[in-house]
Amino acid sequence: MASALPIIDMVIIMKIKESILLVFMALLFASQMLFVNAKAADGPEFDDPVRLNDMIITLLMPSISEAVSDFYEPYLTGEPTVVPSYGSKIVSIRGGISNSHYTVTVEVFPYVGSHQAVGKDRITLDLQPAGVTVINYEHVESYALTPNYQSLIKEPLP
Repeated sequence: MASALPIIDMVIIMKIKESILLVFMALLFASQMLFVNAKAADGPEFDDPVRLNDMIITLLMPSISEAVSDFYEPYLTGEPTVVPSYGSKIVSIRGGISNSHYTVTVEVFPYVGSHQAVGKDRITLDLQPAGVTVINYEHVESYALTPNYQSLIKEPLP
């Protein structure tokens, strides 16, 4: 029995150490959760409004590109390009306060070739968890193409 006592003491000490470690890990986890929740309560941090604008337009780009392509198809032989960094901007964002339904209006400058702008367009999109739908396309202004791009014109732009 005398030899079993140190083993029992070692087992008890190991169980105490294990319990202390578990309590420490639980406190560490709880403090991290409190820190994360405190940061989330402040709202997201955006270090640059231009980056936020570009990010939202980038996420909407498949719908924007399709709408631009559909609009210009009767007028141009090639599809104009639209990119967030070429003058595209968010005009307005409505909705989303108590649900995930937004109406976003963007202004884009489609171009052909090496940034030969063909027009200024305003596109209104309906955003819901189920997807993005174009609800309005307004061609605001047409720009004349330089002589080297005249061959792309099927019909004059409105």
